Amino acid sequence: MTNLFKPAKIGGKLVAKCIETGAIAPAELIRDIQIKNAKLNNEILAVDPTTGRVTRLAASIFGDSSAVDNGKLNFATVVETRDPEKMFANLTRLTKMVGKGIQPSLLVTGGAGLGKTYLVKKTLAEMGLRESHEFVHFKGRATAAGLFSTLYDNSNNIIVLDDCDSVFKDDDAVNILKAALDSYDVRKISYLSTKPIKDETGNPIPRSFEFTGKIIFISNIPQQGLDEAIKSRSFVADISMTTEQMFTRIDQLMTKMEPNIPQQAKDQARQIMQELHDKYDGVEINLRSFIKAARICAMGFEDPTSMVAEQIIVV
Repeated sequence: MTNLFKPAKIGGKLVAKCIETGAIAPAELIRDIQIKNAKLNNEILAVDPTTGRVTRLAASIFGDSSAVDNGKLNFATVVETRDPEKMFANLTRLTKMVGKGIQPSLLVTGGAGLGKTYLVKKTLAEMGLRESHEFVHFKGRATAAGLFSTLYDNSNNIIVLDDCDSVFKDDDAVNILKAALDSYDVRKISYLSTKPIKDETGNPIPRSFEFTGKIIFISNIPQQGLDEAIKSRSFVADISMTTEQMFTRIDQLMTKMEPNIPQQAKDQARQIMQELHDKYDGVEINLRSFIKAARICAMGFEDPTSMVAEQIIVV
């Protein structure tokens, strides 16, 4: 009999929990990437006890409560049918609202390699806003003190915080952001510490200042893992996609991406990615993996399928 597991968060960690017994699947039975993909796509993991093969199946097939609740539609079922082109068109509109000062903050979430950062920066640039002038882009780890300094240095600008996910795990940083995004007429940020925070030139920063800027967060963290206070103060654009939606997005952008690569190579790359996805677990389907595959196919290798597999399958 096939064993069925569903993604579950226990002790802050995402695991596979047996539907029948409640037991947690060992790491050697179901890999983390399989559990992550199942959660993203609202799926159940079926493990063949004879071969150990893991198959992802739609949760709704089993009447799972995460898919249906008291006859009401789960909004996830709507999200899974969205046209990716419309999703990114809406992201463009929301970014423009921040650029025009209509909305002080935007929280963009979704998996890696979807083009979130590219679209946000492109939209701001098309509005005539210059990077390092009217808007700034920061990527990577940020401490509470570093965040306070960044907000002070750019108190009148648009700040794009890209993959600065550490700020969501720091209570001090979250409180700073809550003050920066409040709906009051005057948004005053304070940071009280025994030692003064200094700017890049070594001059001390005031312990409090008025913030009139805007913030765009770009994160790969699922929305349910983000601070509710930050979400409630921001417009939210969730660009999470199922595998099918991601393939649709690749099809929509294929002719525009990598203009120096022949269309024949792109078509071959798209076909190889589909074949790998149908055969293996852990295949990364996103724009970055497509670019890798297209570049490999453009080189005319004897076995492009194996080379693409090495680049886009997580083992």
